[in-house]
Amino acid sequence: MKRLASFQVLFLLLIFPALLCHGQSYRAVRSFLCPGAGQGVAVDDRYFYAIGNQQITKYSKDGDSLATWQERDTRLIRHFDGGIVVDGLLYCSHSNFPEVPMASSIEIFDPEKMEHVGTVSLGIDNGSCTWVVPGEDCWYVCFAHYDRFGGNAGGEPLRDASWTQIVQYDKQWRRLQGWILPPELIREIRPMSLSGGLFLNGKFYCTGHDARKLYVLEFPPYGMRLRWTGTIDIPFNGQGIAIDSEGFLWGINRKEKQVIKAACQ
Repeated sequence: MKRLASFQVLFLLLIFPALLCHGQSYRAVRSFLCPGAGQGVAVDDRYFYAIGNQQITKYSKDGDSLATWQERDTRLIRHFDGGIVVDGLLYCSHSNFPEVPMASSIEIFDPEKMEHVGTVSLGIDNGSCTWVVPGEDCWYVCFAHYDRFGGNAGGEPLRDASWTQIVQYDKQWRRLQGWILPPELIREIRPMSLSGGLFLNGKFYCTGHDARKLYVLEFPPYGMRLRWTGTIDIPFNGQGIAIDSEGFLWGINRKEKQVIKAACQ
């Protein structure tokens, strides 16, 4: 536990300044074609990981495909959304569609060997677990529950979330408390859920399903509703996001199957 805490402190010290962009935007500095980049991306010091519906592919920082893990039993995992590497392990959010009567979970991988090493049940039935991030002696997990269909501006069918919340768990994965999104942010994003997130210096930096923005959310002084306090432009469509120790922001353009590396400007 002490090792994990010290890692998180170092991690925050290294990367937090990169999110304080004076111009409130990032610019793309490199892109890679990645067939597995359907949902999200995770990074560590040497690799990035393209996260798809039922697979995770490890790439070099130059875009070379190195290894792939694929789920063969579709009854166990319907699809992944986001991921984060913490203390040498890759934690992936595991979303179930509402038709599947099982609780969402966090799936844990050894990214060096590309092996599945564990599952954490989160106790949210029929919810879509869209991302997980470490806090100070806790975890934060975002959930959305979809039960309505709609569409985006381009006519793509989307399932709107009837509720979205960020839930805090302790280090033993016991649920502590939760917060809902502010209504003005719900009106801003489609499908009314958060599909990627970071937690830095007490703030959440979140994306919408295809938003080219980071939405800055802060804890309320009281109550259960988070506060939306800022917006940062990003050069990709915001399905899943990650940030490395050099301050580069990583994300995907999921329709083009691209991974984008971006720098603050």
